[in-house]
Amino acid sequence: MKPLTAPIAEIFTSIQGEGLYCGQKQVFLRFAGCNLACGYCDEPAAAKGASAAEMSVKEASAEVLRQVRESRARAVSLTGGEPLLHWKFIKALAPLFKKAGLAVHLETNGTLYRELEKLKGLVTVIAADIKLPSSTRGKAFWAEHARFLAAAPEKTFVKVVLTSRSSLADVKKAVALAAGARPDIPFFLQPATARRGGVKPPRGEFMEKACCWAAARLSRVKVLPQQHPVWGIK
Repeated sequence: MKPLTAPIAEIFTSIQGEGLYCGQKQVFLRFAGCNLACGYCDEPAAAKGASAAEMSVKEASAEVLRQVRESRARAVSLTGGEPLLHWKFIKALAPLFKKAGLAVHLETNGTLYRELEKLKGLVTVIAADIKLPSSTRGKAFWAEHARFLAAAPEKTFVKVVLTSRSSLADVKKAVALAAGARPDIPFFLQPATARRGGVKPPRGEFMEKACCWAAARLSRVKVLPQQHPVWGIK
């Protein structure tokens, strides 16, 4: 039988620079390929999968665990691209990491709820994006995000990337979705990192309005820009 494989863009050890576990050492396994095309994407090469290598479960787990031994990291982050496009691979991979005593973090765009349901009990923490149409310059995924959050386990936090194009109306919809799932869900407003191609963070006045609106309806709200560019690391 042909071994199960997936396109892997890279495997590396670094410090988590986003969300609830910002500052934690992790081994990152980055899948290639994505079902979305966000204008602010910080990993366009991985999203397109141009330089990915096909790896088996055995090969990927061996490299992750080798880096775990060297770095003494206690968590592995499955990121992308969009990892849930490769849920079958994750279903075979995650138990190997859990057996090794690792926390398994899943970083996802929060749209593939059907695939998430097939990984029940296999993921420790989920970082779920809510994609604002005004930020991504794309279609709306409100229904998909709602179903994703309904299926997500308790250890889930939400991240909303805001750009100079983001609208307060979209922020309000995202807050309502999160509150509908769980009022105490950790909710991160992440100003976009400025990039070539015109992506800019929102103005401070907009960030203040967005944060105040969210904090009045959710109990765990933070503004946290990406920290790894600040630190000068991957």
